[in-house]
Amino acid sequence: MPRSRITRALILVVVLALAAGACSSRDDKVSTPSSDGGNGSTGEEAPEGIDTSNCSSDPSTEIEGDTIKLASSFPQSGLTAAFSEIAKGWRGYFEYINDTEGGVEINGKKYKIEYEDKDDEYNAQKTSANIEELVGADGTDAFAVFSVVGTANNINIRDFLGENCVPNLFAATGSPTWGNPDYPWTIGSTLAPYTLEGQAFATYLKEEKPDAKVAMLVQNDDFGAAYEDGFRKAIEDTDITVTKVEKYATGANEVTAQITSLAATNADAFFDGGTLLACPDALKKAQAANWKPIIWVSGTCISKTLMGIAGDAADGALSMTNIKDPVHPDWADDPGMKLYRATVPKYFPDADIDNGIVAYGWTQGALVVEAMKKAKTASRLAVMDSVRNQDGVAAGLLLPGVEITTSSEDPFMGETVQTVQFDFAKKYFINVGEPLDFEGKTGELTPKELLSA
Repeated sequence: MPRSRITRALILVVVLALAAGACSSRDDKVSTPSSDGGNGSTGEEAPEGIDTSNCSSDPSTEIEGDTIKLASSFPQSGLTAAFSEIAKGWRGYFEYINDTEGGVEINGKKYKIEYEDKDDEYNAQKTSANIEELVGADGTDAFAVFSVVGTANNINIRDFLGENCVPNLFAATGSPTWGNPDYPWTIGSTLAPYTLEGQAFATYLKEEKPDAKVAMLVQNDDFGAAYEDGFRKAIEDTDITVTKVEKYATGANEVTAQITSLAATNADAFFDGGTLLACPDALKKAQAANWKPIIWVSGTCISKTLMGIAGDAADGALSMTNIKDPVHPDWADDPGMKLYRATVPKYFPDADIDNGIVAYGWTQGALVVEAMKKAKTASRLAVMDSVRNQDGVAAGLLLPGVEITTSSEDPFMGETVQTVQFDFAKKYFINVGEPLDFEGKTGELTPKELLSA
C-alpha cells in the first residue's frame, strides 16, 4: 500500500533539508529546484497521465554529470536463473552504445549508460530490498530502474518507485497491470500483454477447432491469473470452453500431478501457461500420458533452451512473439541480427546468442536508448514522457512490421504479434498466418480487474 500523506510530507522535508535530487549515479545527484526553477530544474509541467504532485523530489531536474545509472534486479541463481540471460542482451547493447557512440545523446549532450543489478532469486521480497538498496531510500542513487523480471517483483517495487518518481522502465513481464493509470512511473516491455496470448490462441482455435475443449496449466499468481482470465474473456461468445484449470506454485519445475489431471479430461487443446522449467516439463508429461491436444505455450517459454529441454514433445507447439528468432535462417543476413550476433559475444563471451531471451534483452536495450534520445531533457520526467509517447518506433530485433506506439491512454508495447509454431526437426519456430494487430486494444480485451491489479 502507498505510504500515507504524512510519510510523504516527512520524506519531502528531509529531501529539501538535504537538498538531494533524483537522478543518476555517484556525483550525478541533482538538487531539488527552488521556486524560480533554479538548481537544474527545467520547470517543465508534468505530461498528461504522469502525476508528480506527491514526488519526494522534482523529477524535472536534469542530470548533472555525464552518466545515467540504471538499476535492476532479477534471478541470477537457483531454478529461475535462466532469466539472467535477458540482461546479457541489454548489457551488450548498452556497452555497444557507450563504445561506438560515446553513450546516449539527450538534448545535445552525451551520457554514458551505467548499470548495476542484484540477484533476487525471483523472490519479490528480495527484489524490494535490492531496488531500495540500489536506488537509495530517497531515490537519489540511480536515475531509473530497468528490466526487473517478474510480475510480483515489479508490483512489490512500484509504490516505492512511484513515491520517489523513479521511472521503472521495461518491466520484464507481460502483465496487463502495467496499464494501471495509478502507477504512471511503471511501464512494461515488448513482451506482449499475457491477455493477448489468450486472444491469439482463441483466434487460432476459432479457425482450426471452433468447438475446442481447453485444459489450462497456469502459475498460482498474477501471472497465471492473467492467462486464465484473459483466455476466458477471449472465448466469450464462442463455442470454445475451458474444461479444467490446474495451478502450480511459483518457481516449481515439476508439474506431473497437474498434467495427469488435465490429460484425464481428454481436452483437445492445452494452454501451457508454464514458465521456465515448468513449461517443458508439462510438454514432456503430456507426451508421456499419450495426450495429443493442440498445444499453446507461454511466450516466456519459446527460447531455444526450453524448447530443447522439451525435445520432440515440443513439436507443433504454438505461441506468439514479436522478436526475430536468432536461429531462424530467414534472419541470417539481416543487418540487425548480424549486429546483435557480433556484438553481444564481444562483451559477454558466455552469452547464448541463439537464445531468444538474449535477443529480447538486446531489443529492450535498443528501445530504451531510442526513447532517451527523443527525450526533451535528461530528466526523469522527460524520459518517462518519451517512453510513454512513442510513435512507430522500430529498433533492436523487432519483427518486420512491428512498431512500438504508446500514449498516456495506451502504455502497452508489443501489441502487434506473430503466431508461431515450433518445428522440432528444424529447431525453430515457423510463422503461422499473418501478424495480429492489437494496437490500442489491450485495454478493451483485458478483464478490468487485471488492469487495476
